[in-house]
Amino acid sequence: MWYGISWYPISLTHMKKTKFSIWLETVTSFILSTPYLLWVMLIGITVMFTFFQTPEQQHQTIYAYEIGDVAQRDVKAPRDLLVEDREVSEERRNQARDMVRMVYDLDAELLSRIQADVEAAMAIGRALFETLPAQNSRNGTAAQQIPDPTFAMVLETKPLFEEKLGLEISEGAYSILHKHRFDPDITQKIQTILDKVLSNGVVANKEILLEQEHKGIVLRNIRSNEEQEVNNLKVFYGPDQAKAMVRIVGEPLLKKVNYNLTNLIVDICQRLLKPNIFMNKNETQARISAAQATINPVMYQIKAGEMILREGERVTKTNLIKLNALQEQAVVKTVYLSATGVALITFTLLLVSYFLFFKHHTALEKDHNKHMIFLALGLILYLGVVKLSTYLVQSADPNQAWDLGSASFFMAIPLPAAAMICCLFLGFGIAVYFSLVLSVLASISFGGSFEAFIFFLLSCSMAAFWAQARQTRKNFIMAGVKLAIFNSFLAVALGFYSLAQPDPMILAREVIIAFCGGIFSAVLTIGFCPLIEVIFDYTTEAKLLELANLDQPLIKKLMIEAPGTYNHSVIVATLAEAAASAIHANSLKAKVMAYYHDIGKLDKIMYFIENQADGKNRHDKLSPSMSALILIQHVKKGVGLAKTHKLGDEIIEGITQHHGTSLIKFFYNKALKSGKDNVEEGNFRYPGPKPQTRETGIVMLADVVEAAVRALDRPTPSRIRGRVKELINDIFADGQLEECELTLKDLHQIAKSFNNILTSIYHSRIEYTDKPQEKKKEKHDSASDTDRQPSKTNGVHPNSAQKDRTDLKRLGL
Repeated sequence: MWYGISWYPISLTHMKKTKFSIWLETVTSFILSTPYLLWVMLIGITVMFTFFQTPEQQHQTIYAYEIGDVAQRDVKAPRDLLVEDREVSEERRNQARDMVRMVYDLDAELLSRIQADVEAAMAIGRALFETLPAQNSRNGTAAQQIPDPTFAMVLETKPLFEEKLGLEISEGAYSILHKHRFDPDITQKIQTILDKVLSNGVVANKEILLEQEHKGIVLRNIRSNEEQEVNNLKVFYGPDQAKAMVRIVGEPLLKKVNYNLTNLIVDICQRLLKPNIFMNKNETQARISAAQATINPVMYQIKAGEMILREGERVTKTNLIKLNALQEQAVVKTVYLSATGVALITFTLLLVSYFLFFKHHTALEKDHNKHMIFLALGLILYLGVVKLSTYLVQSADPNQAWDLGSASFFMAIPLPAAAMICCLFLGFGIAVYFSLVLSVLASISFGGSFEAFIFFLLSCSMAAFWAQARQTRKNFIMAGVKLAIFNSFLAVALGFYSLAQPDPMILAREVIIAFCGGIFSAVLTIGFCPLIEVIFDYTTEAKLLELANLDQPLIKKLMIEAPGTYNHSVIVATLAEAAASAIHANSLKAKVMAYYHDIGKLDKIMYFIENQADGKNRHDKLSPSMSALILIQHVKKGVGLAKTHKLGDEIIEGITQHHGTSLIKFFYNKALKSGKDNVEEGNFRYPGPKPQTRETGIVMLADVVEAAVRALDRPTPSRIRGRVKELINDIFADGQLEECELTLKDLHQIAKSFNNILTSIYHSRIEYTDKPQEKKKEKHDSASDTDRQPSKTNGVHPNSAQKDRTDLKRLGL
């Protein structure tokens, strides 16, 4: 038996990998089967595309002129407009602003507060000298000579003195005040000096004040709100000037005062000085705004149909004002309204395109979600390329205008590569529909440019058309060259359409850009194809050409270990390729399917008749049901080998469908003859499915025909034709071809192709002998062989054709 115990020494790491693989397969299966994925992708693409459409892209520059430019076309007012001359209006507002006087606030109570603080502070020290005499007079005792308080006693009052005055005084300065007994005359002199300086007015920043000297200021009393206009601003003191004025004002008052006390009084006055005039910015700005509000804008009226600019005229300042007004008074789009519009257009476009073009398309029926993921990712990728291109150009030139002369860079964007890749994997029909959707969205990124839409649509469509050829490097290069030439032609055509006076230099630049864009698209397609094949497990013609190489590991293994199966597969491939060419099916796909359709026989080589070189049939010792199970298992084993070697879904389809649900008649009849009552026909049929494509149907027919003709004893042309006709009739009558698109006309061409090839393979040969007598004897022997009957029927009973079935007469004749 073939059951083993090699699975016991499985490591923990392998078990974890197995669990992860199972989880991954479960998630993948869910994603590829859930219908909600399509809605998620639809909403996701809509949101992403809308998000990246910035307001600058939605706001188009309709008239991109500057003063001195030559108008390229006539411009008329589409409706009545009121145009504001902003420059004149702004000039009048500035005049009104300049007429408003700056408002300054006067703190008239600052002087009285400072004088009160000086009086309170001096009274603290003076009280020490007046306390004792006052007490003696209250007690009625005679006045006595009492010594003054010591400096140490007075020094204790210094903190309170500093608090009242608001200044810190040194001990030396405090000792001077103690020496003069805090004389009230000192207080009076300080108050007088401060009064003369502050009454004149002290401003915090005189330089700013003097800037208003040409028009004066408004001085407002904070307490009474009384205002007065002051024109002579030089009379006010700045902070430094006020300190200098203290010494000047105090000089006549302090003539008889000693030097130390004079300096102390001046120092205290300078330190007590504070600005009493402050600029009021808020009030000033309010008055400026009120004044400007009274100025009406200067407006000009434009009537509908009025000629604003004529073609060939130079743009003047007045023309530019009117053009800017037209630009601004066009349909104003807010960011939110614009985004909503883009979202609705994108959502509707994708939804309608899906239901009209993609939902029921035959090329997308199988693995529908996988194909839609591929299309969605392609759409996102190439729209991202478009967005990146527009961003780079806008960064280089923020004033870029979306017309052909200044935005021809879109011709260099390799958008046709998306159509070429889509055509390679999903076919030309899908690629055209995909190109339409992609072109619409890409043109929206260019501000709805009609030129961009036409260029993208035609370029993508032709790129997909030229990509249909067999996928070799030469054909890719030729497709790129053709596309480059076609893009160059489009550039010239759009140049003549868009430009009023085409400039040869501009056209030459556009031709070069478009040509490079076509070449770049082909190069990008060549680079992306292998990556997409791996990610999405697609099978392209390039991959089929690789698999058609007989040096592939599986084919070489088949040739060495199972030469009979290898020979059978090669002949089946020859038959399938010729038949597919006859009915215009994919001959390369049919040939490669035929090469690999029986790789599952590598699992139990000697259980298949073509590999039994020793003449021993292993099935003689097995029950019919076990033999049928072994034959059926070669399909499952083949699928496993195909997945291991990553042959692709199309090759796997050929392996699973090349027998369809056909009956293994030999072992089924053998089981019936055994006398068992519980023989079920379903146990002797392959699990299927039946062939779903023309290519798999051809492989099924070629497989059966090759095996049966090989079993003929004397494969003469007439017997080959009869056998081919009989076998195709049996398969047709059994319903194996009802799910593929092979027509009766196709079957006739297939049979005819089979007959030609098999007759050539099994044609009669002339044998050369050394002795003439042997030649005569052989002629006698060959005559006796004409009555020999075929010893094998390849599991098909000779009388099976007598069953109730449809007989396709003259098939292949």
